[in-house]
Amino acid sequence: MSSSSSTSRNRLQVTHVRSREGVKLCDCGVPAKERTCWKITNPGRRFWNYQNTSLNWKDEEQAEWYYKNLIYSLKQKLDAKEDLFEMNNLRRRIAEVEFLLSQEQYKVAKSEKEVYDARMEIGRTESQ
Repeated sequence: MSSSSSTSRNRLQVTHVRSREGVKLCDCGVPAKERTCWKITNPGRRFWNYQNTSLNWKDEEQAEWYYKNLIYSLKQKLDAKEDLFEMNNLRRRIAEVEFLLSQEQYKVAKSEKEVYDARMEIGRTESQ
């Protein structure tokens, strides 16, 4: 792992890191936050971020193939979520259409009953 650190402006700094039961601490004693870099230069690379804005890399710098694989897997996850979102939208639309269909079927059944009742009434009046 790299022993150097950098700020958000990419200036190099040396940060003394202590560890207390797996928690990284800065010189000031504040626990570091583990984060993931998503800049184009280090996508997916994890680091510890300290209160004084310095950082230490947790992961070694990765080879180019690592980043290509990471981007590919993230793209697949994004596509899957988009597909899931689209499927949920289609399911919601199907439910709406089924509801509208049931309303129309009710109206048709009601009209058919009215026609039947009217014919029965006509038949009764003609036979009298």
